Amino acid sequence: MDIDSIFKTPTAPATKAGAKRKLVSPEEMYRKNARHVSYEELTGRNFDVPSGEDSSSGKKRTVSIEDEEDEFGRGGSRLAGVANPDEGEDDDRFFGDGLTSDQKDILDYVDEIDPEEERFDLGAVRKMVLKFEKAINKNQEMRVKYPDDPAKFLESEADLDEEIKRLMAMTQAPQHYGVLVELNTVASILSLLTHENPDIAIDAIELLKELTDEEVLSVGLEEDEEIAGSESETGMKMFAEALVDQGMLDLLVQNLERLDEEEANDRQGVFNTLAIFENLTSIDVSMADKTVSKSKLLQWIMKRLKVKAFDSNKQYCSELLAILLQSSPDNRKTLGKLGGIDNLLQFLAVYKRKDPKDPDEIEMMENLFDGLCSALAEKENKRLFLEGEGIELMVIMIKEKKMARIRAVKVLDYAMSTKAGTANCLRFVEITGLKTLFSIFSKKGVDKLKKAYKSFSEVEEEEHIIGIMASLVRNLPLESGHRLRVVRKFVEDDYAKLERLLDLREGYEARVRALDEKIEQENKERELDEDEIAEEEAERALQRLDAGLYVMQLIDLILAHLCAENLDLEEKEDHVEEEEKESEIKARVRTLLNRRGQSLDDIKDNLKAYLNGLEVDTALAEGARTKLLSQAGSGSLGSDASAATTAEEGEITMANSETELTEDEEAALEGLEAKEFAQYVLGLL
Repeated sequence: MDIDSIFKTPTAPATKAGAKRKLVSPEEMYRKNARHVSYEELTGRNFDVPSGEDSSSGKKRTVSIEDEEDEFGRGGSRLAGVANPDEGEDDDRFFGDGLTSDQKDILDYVDEIDPEEERFDLGAVRKMVLKFEKAINKNQEMRVKYPDDPAKFLESEADLDEEIKRLMAMTQAPQHYGVLVELNTVASILSLLTHENPDIAIDAIELLKELTDEEVLSVGLEEDEEIAGSESETGMKMFAEALVDQGMLDLLVQNLERLDEEEANDRQGVFNTLAIFENLTSIDVSMADKTVSKSKLLQWIMKRLKVKAFDSNKQYCSELLAILLQSSPDNRKTLGKLGGIDNLLQFLAVYKRKDPKDPDEIEMMENLFDGLCSALAEKENKRLFLEGEGIELMVIMIKEKKMARIRAVKVLDYAMSTKAGTANCLRFVEITGLKTLFSIFSKKGVDKLKKAYKSFSEVEEEEHIIGIMASLVRNLPLESGHRLRVVRKFVEDDYAKLERLLDLREGYEARVRALDEKIEQENKERELDEDEIAEEEAERALQRLDAGLYVMQLIDLILAHLCAENLDLEEKEDHVEEEEKESEIKARVRTLLNRRGQSLDDIKDNLKAYLNGLEVDTALAEGARTKLLSQAGSGSLGSDASAATTAEEGEITMANSETELTEDEEAALEGLEAKEFAQYVLGLL
């Protein structure tokens, strides 16, 4: 009896927890997983099962279909009935656990086998590698000897295909991956990517996908988990680094060019190739930088995404793009140089007036939005976003109230943030984006969105709207027409928007207060002393920010700026000195706070806490500022001039700076400007 046929079950697609989720193509669901080789292939031993009388004499017999037929009678059915534990009729039937007597014998025999005998050792690995190398050499020899007679090298090619699949068993021993590096098997595997037979190249791709799958790290962790896990991770990283060092990245992209996705096998090969790139980023985050710098994968992905037809490979491209951009500033800058920002806007423009057709296409759209948000972390990409009319596209999406509206608000938040987003803030006001923004701020159409789209999060949208407002009051020049238009939005309808802002603040404050009470209760239950509480303070601070403290601080920054606006002064006819006057907006804020049992002092205290929490490398930031000043030939760089952006009633000009700052300098300067901004608004109160 063939043991594989007895116990074979459909191979479930691998899934990833956390940040990585493995996509599964339709073809892969029906392909045989080559990792499931037979017992005889793995151990080189026949699977003989002891049987009754023969076993007493020391002999063994092999279970076969003929034996079963003799035992139960020719044509007799083994499925005559299902065993009932209450009935004593177990003979010639399935047991209560669903197994026949022969199957139970096999399982009992397997249980008696020493697990150490099944586990790969160095000797078994070397033997497997040797057979693999011999198969490659034999195939090359036959192809050179009979280049025009495929029938002569067909057998060697079949043997090579078999050895490639056999080598997949190495996934059961990732701790021995170092042997593949030492024996230079890596080079042999990579050589197959350029094999004349595309099917062999596709087999090699599948082998690489399986060997680099991070799930293999969980193999054999039942005993000595820490040691085994450490050895497996070391072996995996060594193997991955060797693959990259020997040029695998470029070879894979070159191979993508010759695969025809009209063919099912080639289509699966493309899918597996993308999986290899994803696997590498899971093994080591720095692989994302190497993937883009050492290959033309980014160019290929952008080209592939331009194909109008939707399929699993296009979806996978969008996910891989988001992964590559998420944690790599270099990759984001490269995307901008390749025209990727404009491409992403074109891809997303399809959804401005229509929704994706199914969940898979929805995920692709969200991946594209995530990639765009990541790319907008770079100031140069913010400029490209402006030039590509990204602001206009996002506003249209919000107005159309389709699914894309949910992500468009997030994109605007990223595009307008920091001083580098000043030009985008100006453009947003010019195209009457304020009307659209304050409309959704008033929760118009929210109920319909909740019913239509389960992915809609009202809290998440509120946070992004607050982020946009904070960017507007921070970046728009003082006393400019753009800024006055923002302030008037809070004043109109008898300060309805201002009341809404304070309502949100009250809600976030309640969430933070509830968290503080929970933390205090936990500290009492755990009987922590002051030193232990101090050790956990950093973690607790992050929890408070996530609970809503950060958004509440942004709201207080907005309120502080509004309190400093004096739109009502020109309408006053009394002659009291200006500095002795309190603006009508500030008076209304004070009144609304009093109704809630609070005062402006609460806002001041919150802003002081925000200011104290900002850690800035002042020396590095001042040095960066000096570099910019020396290049610009200016004597001062105030909080509003530092954006290198000027505006006069609709005219937007961005100063071109030839001075390049390092990432650390840019981060330090941004932190210093944020601190100065907080100090400035605190003084306004």
